[in-house]
Amino acid sequence: MAITIPTIDLSPYLTTSDSNDPQKATIIAAIREACTTTGFFRITHHGIAPLLQSDLLAAAKHFFALPLETKRRYIDTTARKGYEEIGSQMLEQGTRPDLKECYFVGAEPAEPKEPPYQPFEYPNIWPDASVLPEAVFKEPILIYHEATCKLAQTIMQILVKGLEDDFPGLESEKLLQDFCQEPCASLRLLRYPGPSPSWEDSIEKGKDGTMCAQRGEVVAGAHTDFGGITLLLQDGNEGLQVLYRQEGNGIQGIEGEQEEEVWVDVPSTPDAYVVNIGDMFERWTGGRYRSTVHRVVNVCGQERYSVSFFYDGNLDFMVRPLDKADLSEDGHEWTVREYLMKKFEEIYI
Repeated sequence: MAITIPTIDLSPYLTTSDSNDPQKATIIAAIREACTTTGFFRITHHGIAPLLQSDLLAAAKHFFALPLETKRRYIDTTARKGYEEIGSQMLEQGTRPDLKECYFVGAEPAEPKEPPYQPFEYPNIWPDASVLPEAVFKEPILIYHEATCKLAQTIMQILVKGLEDDFPGLESEKLLQDFCQEPCASLRLLRYPGPSPSWEDSIEKGKDGTMCAQRGEVVAGAHTDFGGITLLLQDGNEGLQVLYRQEGNGIQGIEGEQEEEVWVDVPSTPDAYVVNIGDMFERWTGGRYRSTVHRVVNVCGQERYSVSFFYDGNLDFMVRPLDKADLSEDGHEWTVREYLMKKFEEIYI
């Protein structure tokens, strides 16, 4: 059975204000189906201009092209903002560190927080204007962040509406208001290195002093995202793979059948977003929406750029199952902040 990640045209949902429009119901149902099976889907015609996307990818390329010594000036392991060099994370425990470098940017509130800062509330770190002018780096990032945050809120609305039949009496509007108020929303610029110009092994340093990855090599280990939802922008080079588990007869959930694991390639199409469910959302829905294992492999034989946008909700929001019957035996409940802190401690080296 061929396995694909569904692509959903979001324009009918965005262009009508009629909540009873049947096209909206069709989109809600399609996204719900994706969330309850693979946990991944792609969206097109989402309202974010291609120019915003290209400006963002250009900003990433400008920064990562800087000398390593310059980039290291913007590392802050306390704030977990700014630059993260190759080898900083190990997404798949027990393997070698990931072959990727990152730049992490959070929201810029209208009224900045005052110290002492709580986790995930530290101010952003920006390169000096003499290194990268604001028009080249900071400005396109913040414009993109604002636009993508609005899109993420729309997707959250669709996801919650898709749960109303599962949870009779669900107060969708209140739930969305509580979760989306002052959300923890951050983006991560990512660069995955390409092959070395020589035949040296990928774990050795290339001629420019940076790490290299050969074709077919895993550059971000198998993992699930641990927050709410993720919106991924790719540069046209493929590499994202989703782990799909199916029974021997191709039907999930039949007891006694041998389970088969298949890595499914996710297409990288300019303008389209890949959206996936995180662990926190899976817990919230009692497993109805799936947080699925995925990884990144160098399948293109060259360097690859992408931008992950993580929408994790209000930091004080309680991540409790919507159905109390889904509570764990110990009944422990986490705030978004506590949940993210726990997960961050697990992946950073």
